[in-house]
Amino acid sequence: MRKYKNLEQLLKAYDGMISKEQFTDLLTEDLKQACCHILGETIDEETVLLAELKTQKESVSRSSGLFQQYIEFIVIGKIISNQYPAINYRVDTGTFQFFGRCSTIPQVCGVDLYLDKSYTQEVGDTVRQKLSVPINQLYKTIKKTL
Repeated sequence: MRKYKNLEQLLKAYDGMISKEQFTDLLTEDLKQACCHILGETIDEETVLLAELKTQKESVSRSSGLFQQYIEFIVIGKIISNQYPAINYRVDTGTFQFFGRCSTIPQVCGVDLYLDKSYTQEVGDTVRQKLSVPINQLYKTIKKTL
């Protein structure tokens, strides 16, 4: 399951009061600096970087579904290692992080990110992955900490 870390760092300039719109604006700007790391593990459970994907700034956009609003963005980068299968990912914006389990196989249970078909596991190939962040869920989380 995806986990979020250091969300409160976005709120440093606000003294306990932030509207959902202000929060969304902060989050949108922060995600423009995001970097997604695709990670594997050795047999000794050491973390290995498999790919580093940078946000395409022009791809960061807001969308809404029936009950949820999202910020969607696309990360692109090269595969730098193919020695291990992708099992984790971490998105770091410089302010906050989110991370979880990933897989190239859609049927794997407990995975919250299925890597796009562009993740070929071939060194040097370009990976393009679409990510989304749930605004309502995160806003509720930060409202509890204020």
